[in-house]
Order: sequence, then structure tokens, then C-alpha cells
Amino acid sequence: MENTRPLPKLLLGALLLCTPLLNAQEAPGPAPAVPRVTESEQRLGSFTLGGKAFTVTTRSQTISPSSNKRFATTISELEIRDAGASVIYQETFPASLADGRFLQTVAVSGSILQGTGGALVLRFLEDPAPPTGPESWQMFGLVNGKLTRFAAPLPVGQGGSAVNGVLTGVMLRGGIDVVPLASTAEALEFRVWAGNFFIRVPVRIDWTSGQWSEAEQCFANQGGKLEPAGCNLRVTATRQPAAEGARITLYAQPEENTYNTQQIAVHPNSAVEFPAVRAVAHWQNNGDRFTCSFDQLWLRVRIDGNDGWVHSPADFAALGLPPAATAQ
Repeated sequence: MENTRPLPKLLLGALLLCTPLLNAQEAPGPAPAVPRVTESEQRLGSFTLGGKAFTVTTRSQTISPSSNKRFATTISELEIRDAGASVIYQETFPASLADGRFLQTVAVSGSILQGTGGALVLRFLEDPAPPTGPESWQMFGLVNGKLTRFAAPLPVGQGGSAVNGVLTGVMLRGGIDVVPLASTAEALEFRVWAGNFFIRVPVRIDWTSGQWSEAEQCFANQGGKLEPAGCNLRVTATRQPAAEGARITLYAQPEENTYNTQQIAVHPNSAVEFPAVRAVAHWQNNGDRFTCSFDQLWLRVRIDGNDGWVHSPADFAALGLPPAATAQ
């Protein structure tokens, strides 16, 4: 005969109390949103060269939702069109994604390098930065009425920057500055991000041939030999307020001579100027773009009546010029 005795009241109450808890633990939560990749088109702007209008457009891919907003958007295509809307230049940018984000992003902006000829400059910023740096460029000018892409600047004296390739040396303290003796090319400056500030690098552009070159090279006397040394270049820097108690090591000359330095305190209200930067610029082609990097970099500083040179990342940061991967 089947046992049909009722459960004790105390045990039955315990089971009833436990049942809602078990159900709550077993109830499935909302499913996580699946990242979607959407594409959009942007117009960088219309740019006029030699009386002809060119329009630059990009297509971007965006992940939504993204696990990291910094890596949520990247360009996938770039086009340059003429006044008749015909595509005269096109480039695609492959993108890899994982864990709800792009592994690397590329952003681009456009501007005109003003001159007698004028050039369209496309500036690319990559994040994270490759070994060549976060910044690279493409530059286009009109050569014989046709939009032509420029390669990286040639060494000084090449590419029409010097008549018959003739150069001259200008004596400097401890060295020589080599410049073209005569030139049919236009002297301009190209703005390059150096990690803490912008450096304006002198160049010479031969608009007719579609070539350009460095405008100068500087050499210093080291042990009886002339070795490449930095030239004095213009700098554009945007300071942030310095922290109270910050100090810098100010060198009397742009050289590692610890016996000719002084420690200077930097205050939030310090009067600070950056008259120049000394550096050796290195231009190189990188696929369809070109890059510029610097070594032997020294920044000249005037601070509260003291004049000298700094070159360490710690001193840059103390002056209110913290490192940044990119700058607009």
C-alpha cells in the first residue's frame, strides 16, 4: 500500500521558503547586446588647387556597442573627386576587430599647404601608433594640370631645390648649415607632431616638377669631423598648467654637459616661452604615405628670466607639455 502520510508542517514551510530563491537563481539574465558594425560617409571638405575644386570623402566603420570607445570607429575608405564627381584617387583601409573593438583605428583630416602652387595635405593618425609614429601624410599638388601625389621630401639640394644642385655652407658655432645656393623652389614649413609639441620643418617645393626637398641640413664639428646635428626650427606648443613644485634641468647649450646646468622651479604662474627647437628630421616613404621622425631633439626655453635647453620627457611634462600619442 502506498505511503500517503502528509509532510510535517515545519518541513513543508521550509520547502516553500526555498522555492522562490531557487527560481531566482535559475532565471536567465538578459542576453548581452551583440556588437554591430555600421558604415557612414563623411565629407572632409572641398579644396581648391590652381582654380580646380576637389572633394575628399571618407567612409567609416563604427562598432556599437563597443567594449572600448577609443577603438570604436575607423575609416574604411577614402576618395578624392574632381568637380565633375569623378573619382581620381581611392584607397581602402582593412580593419580587424576582436572583443567588441577594432584592433587599430585610423583617422584622417585634410588641409591646404598654402603656397604659390598649393597642396592638399591628408593627415592620418593611427592608434595604437606603429613603430614609425602615429602620424603620416599624403600630399597632392597639380602637376601639368593633373592631381599628383608627392613622395617624401628628398635630401637638401635634390628635387629642384637647388639650381644645378649647387649648395653652400653657412658657418655656425661649431658647425655648418648647408642650404641651396640658389633655388627656383618655394620655401615653406611643414608642421610635424614631435610627441609633446609641433615642429615646423623647413622644406622647398618645386611645384612644376611635383618634387620637394629638405630646405637645410646642419653639421657640427665632433672630434675634427663634421657630423649631422640638429638645425634650429620653429616650434608650436600648447602648455597645460604646471604642477606646483615641478623642476627642470636647464642646460646652457643643447648638449649633454651636466656641469653646465641649473635646476629651475616651475610654478603654475611661471612665464614660459619656447623660442626654438633643435632636431634632426628624418623623412621616409611608408607605402603610399610618408612620415617624419626626429632625433637629437632639444627644446629651447625661457622661463622666469632663465634661458636654456631641455630634452628629457620629464622636463617636457614639468613645463606643461605632457606626452600625447597624437595632437590635433
